[in-house]
Amino acid sequence: GYEKQEEKFQVVPAARTQTFTPPAPVPVSAPAPQQVVMVPNNEVVSKSEGSSNDNSSLIASGIAFLGLPLWILLSVQLFFNSGDKAVSPTLPSSSTSVSQMTLPATVATTARSDASTAGVVVLSQPITKQEVRDLFNLWNSALQTLDPATVAKRYAKDGVLLPTLSDVPRTDFEGIKDYFVGFLSKKPVGKILEGEIFIGNNWAQDAGIYEFTFEDGSKVKARYSFVYAFEDGKWMISHHHSSLMPQEVVRPTKITEGEVRGFFDKWNAALATGDPQQVAALYGDDAVLLPTLSDSARYTNDRIADYFVGFLKKKPRGEILEGNVKLGPNWAQDAGIYEFTFEDGSKTRGRYSYVYTFEKGEWKISNHHSSIMPEPAVAAMKRVAAMESAPESSSVKVTVSEPEDETVKLSHSAPTKDVTGAETEVVTN
Repeated sequence: GYEKQEEKFQVVPAARTQTFTPPAPVPVSAPAPQQVVMVPNNEVVSKSEGSSNDNSSLIASGIAFLGLPLWILLSVQLFFNSGDKAVSPTLPSSSTSVSQMTLPATVATTARSDASTAGVVVLSQPITKQEVRDLFNLWNSALQTLDPATVAKRYAKDGVLLPTLSDVPRTDFEGIKDYFVGFLSKKPVGKILEGEIFIGNNWAQDAGIYEFTFEDGSKVKARYSFVYAFEDGKWMISHHHSSLMPQEVVRPTKITEGEVRGFFDKWNAALATGDPQQVAALYGDDAVLLPTLSDSARYTNDRIADYFVGFLKKKPRGEILEGNVKLGPNWAQDAGIYEFTFEDGSKTRGRYSYVYTFEKGEWKISNHHSSIMPEPAVAAMKRVAAMESAPESSSVKVTVSEPEDETVKLSHSAPTKDVTGAETEVVTN
């Protein structure tokens, strides 16, 4: 085989070499099989199988295949591991590899905040719109207990109450409880008339119009906003704002002077029933009666009715002789002189003042002041004083200015009754 190889190397174009001296034979191992390719100009090119170029490509491909995952892992470690905690790759049940990461410590802020936490917050606590509306029902049920502390417990630790009838914001438990002391005395029952609900992440809002019915049957509407927050495992009232209906507050009810004068006719008709309660029902909840023949001011419905028990026994019938009417926004005034005729035919005059206010959809007597005519009263007192100072069976001549400076004689015989109820005999010269 060696000799054949020597012969092949002798076939060389003359242009490239002129002589060829074969080297001395050297023992060598058998070379790898070669292919001889004939090319033009009698050139011979040798090509061996499994060249070094093919081997290098195969090795590079293997290194890239095995080293790529390692480079990816090292890159993740170098990029995200700037803090104290390292990233630990986890393999879920599926074939997809997922890495759970924590934010580096350099990202978290260490600045202190003045805000206080409202409790332990559980992320994404689910709640439906109906469940939000039911939170109002829980608050309404707390009202029925008539216990201010029970109602106040429905509010969050940092809850805020802006109440309907108080200018003072309530920002703690004691302040909220204090407001409901007065409100619960009316025994309210609440009902939502209309409202919209919006749900956020661990908070919800319910805003609209609600109405309260009180023990005396009266009703009042108001606007409301409830903001609920999930605190310590419970939904609590974080913010509660309640306000009067603005149009109902500022809009006056139209009334004429004739209608105001008609209120006296309604009161006079109640006198004709002989029922003190029907008369007292025409007075407002906070009405005041300063009666003609009683030193006691009457501030309640029962006390007002008590006065008319005795007055109605005389079966009075009233008539306004003169008066002046003044109108205001949801109030009116009628003041002047009226006269009463009693069953026995006697008459008496008095001065009157009525103040009417529009309450709970109807006009009521807010203030009623009645007094005797002062000049006859002074004259009567002079008569009584003269009578008490005169001896038995004697006549005393007294000059009075009522009604026309007439001179009267007082004696103890033939008694009559004047406006004060004193028994005297008056003889006019």
